[in-house]
Amino acid sequence: MKKWIFKRLREPSSWAGLGALALAAGANVEQVQAVGQIGAGIFALLAIGIGERGGAA
Repeated sequence: MKKWIFKRLREPSSWAGLGALALAAGANVEQVQAVGQIGAGIFALLAIGIGERGGAA
């Protein structure tokens, strides 16, 4: 189940769906954008820190 969730989180459509769900739940656009920016920052840091499979370390 954990692998499935992480695979879905790598897909842009999942992020779009989460944003739409947040708006439907009553969040305003600014809140959704702020959370998206924080998420993008976190994943950017992870992308920098995590090595690729099969690559030289």
